[in-house]
Amino acid sequence: MRKKLVCLCNLVTEIELMEALKKGASSTGDIQKITSAGTTCGRCLPEIDALVENYKKNSGNDQFKLSF
Repeated sequence: MRKKLVCLCNLVTEIELMEALKKGASSTGDIQKITSAGTTCGRCLPEIDALVENYKKNSGNDQFKLSF
């Protein structure tokens, strides 16, 4: 997994977002509460939404890969 910075305003990485999902976050709102990503300017919200949806679709799949 890459150490890609997803939320520039709050310095939240892709790894941190995945950790939040693995710990039980199930929506973009959950991600925002846990990490603060997407709570300042909102520019990263589409990417967070896509990450959440991809995680939901592939959470049972050991081959889950990020597609960004």
